[in-house]
Amino acid sequence: MNILRECLKKFWYNEQKYCNYPLDKTDEVLLLDTSVYKRIYRLSNNRSFIRLYHCICMHKLLFIMIVFVCIPIILYMFLLILSNSQAFIPIQFQQNHYRLLLVVAHPDDECLFFSPTLHVLQKQYHVNLSLLVFSRGNHIGLGHIRAMELYDSCKALNISKERCISLDLPNIQDNPNVWWSEKQLIPMINEYINKWSIDILVSFDNKGISGHINHRAVAFAVRTLIKTNNNTIIKMSYELKSVSILRKYSSLFDFYLIFISFIPRFLRSLLSYVIPFNLISSPDLSCILLINTPNDYMISRNAFASHKSQYSWDRYIYLIASRYMFVNELIYINKKFS
Repeated sequence: MNILRECLKKFWYNEQKYCNYPLDKTDEVLLLDTSVYKRIYRLSNNRSFIRLYHCICMHKLLFIMIVFVCIPIILYMFLLILSNSQAFIPIQFQQNHYRLLLVVAHPDDECLFFSPTLHVLQKQYHVNLSLLVFSRGNHIGLGHIRAMELYDSCKALNISKERCISLDLPNIQDNPNVWWSEKQLIPMINEYINKWSIDILVSFDNKGISGHINHRAVAFAVRTLIKTNNNTIIKMSYELKSVSILRKYSSLFDFYLIFISFIPRFLRSLLSYVIPFNLISSPDLSCILLINTPNDYMISRNAFASHKSQYSWDRYIYLIASRYMFVNELIYINKKFS
């Protein structure tokens, strides 16, 4: 009995491939017992998993570095290399010089959430940028300061001062408890669309990234404007995809899921090149993936540094941990009601 117990113990910790002790008749009878036999058989089948678990336990730090740092960086660099592919940027952007209007709620939204969109479309595709901010962030009485900080941020993001507008309207003020009426927002959006001959409209989605009620109100106004065909000169409109709180603060680790989700578009893009006679069309406009280079990331940090009044301890965490400092997924807003 003791010999058999010692055998199983050493087998479990993988110190020996199998028990080398001689078995007497009593032990042989015990081994023939169904429950003992099944346990040994199950352990032998799980041996490879036990070894893997043991290896991970012995090299925990190395395992964490590989899974949470090395592989995400590799995926980030891989997607960055392919960032000009039609799988990530529709061919329409590569053939035209568009005029884009970014519509947000508060000063600093442009660099905290949309910096990959602004950097990539301007630098790689020569998109002319304009920014419309519906409030000056005067919730705690710093509106005049934040309006001036916005100009410095726009300068860092290479948006001209004439196209960097923050409004100060009596009924549209920064307030996390007040829903802005689309009847007041839509005419203002239309005014600047017509004034600057805008082709592309970009804003929040219905969750507003952070869930802020002002963000969601702006998103609702933009969707209403597009779906009602209120302005006919807009060629394309996109909303920034919101994700769960875990993904939002997963930094480069989120590239695991991004890579998986964009595999079908990448394969479709590849096949459209390989297969002749246009049997497979290139990816459509439904989704765009925009990735900041390391240099663009630093520029985005410098742009937020212009918003000195908004710096707090949690902002430092955000600048490092937020996926929106590295990547934007834009979802096409269909003009047809769903």
